[in-house]
Amino acid sequence: MMNTYNMVKQEFIKKWINTLHMLDSSIEHPLNVTERKNAIRLSSDLAMAAARNGSTVWSRALISRSGNKTANKPMARRILKKARNRMKNRCNILRRNGNFTAKTGVRKRTDLLKSLVPGGELIDDKDYLIRETLDYIVYLRAQVDVMRTVAAVDLFTRNLTNDRRNK
Repeated sequence: MMNTYNMVKQEFIKKWINTLHMLDSSIEHPLNVTERKNAIRLSSDLAMAAARNGSTVWSRALISRSGNKTANKPMARRILKKARNRMKNRCNILRRNGNFTAKTGVRKRTDLLKSLVPGGELIDDKDYLIRETLDYIVYLRAQVDVMRTVAAVDLFTRNLTNDRRNK
């Protein structure tokens, strides 16, 4: 399992470097901090989808979103907002009805899961939705691990440069 996960991370790194190079060559003017953040996020999402070769619904959804203006908004903000709204709605339903059935609970959770996974709203089969979700989680985890490593290396490099200047 860990060997497969490391392969996922390596494939993501290769694709991310390629998308960053493509992004860098397509930019005509210097980016401000927000534009740079959005560009890194977009390139990371595209790299994650490319590492999956478009073989899953979520990877195809990420690729198709890349052309939309909304693709540059932070994904976490959208996910958290949707999840928060769904939780409020679920609590209101519980208060109003009092008789919350298991079937309704499963449907609500399935709808929430569909909203969290790119392209999930297109999947009707619950087993397939779960497989897609698990696959997406593995790639998200690899994405986060790689980005943390890059941030740590950047911090280490900056500290090393500052120490050399101070000597």
